Amino acid sequence: MPAESEQSHSWVRIGSTYGGVVAKTIVALVYHAAVQRGEQTGPRGGEAEAGPGWYLVWVDKPHRHYQLSAPAAKAGAPVAELDRSALVALAEAGDAIEAKLAGGGNGGPEGR
Repeated sequence: MPAESEQSHSWVRIGSTYGGVVAKTIVALVYHAAVQRGEQTGPRGGEAEAGPGWYLVWVDKPHRHYQLSAPAAKAGAPVAELDRSALVALAEAGDAIEAKLAGGGNGGPEGR
């Protein structure tokens, strides 16, 4: 991962949500949630359920929420554990932001 000074984005905390900022504009949100339900894209389509975890949503595509591979924080976890979990999720989401800025991927984490 590039050094912080080399990244094109930064993070701002908005309550329990984090905003990815590029050129003074929020481009993505990262949040922690329990079970999510929604439509699944691809050949399977239909309704899908995703477990608890961290999610990335681009502000220009608010209907698409991508589950990050960062582990979910346990219910009732101490603040320090929640902070560590958030840092892992933000690092992964930051990589997705940088990839999108570089013109790679379709907007999901790891080009998914």
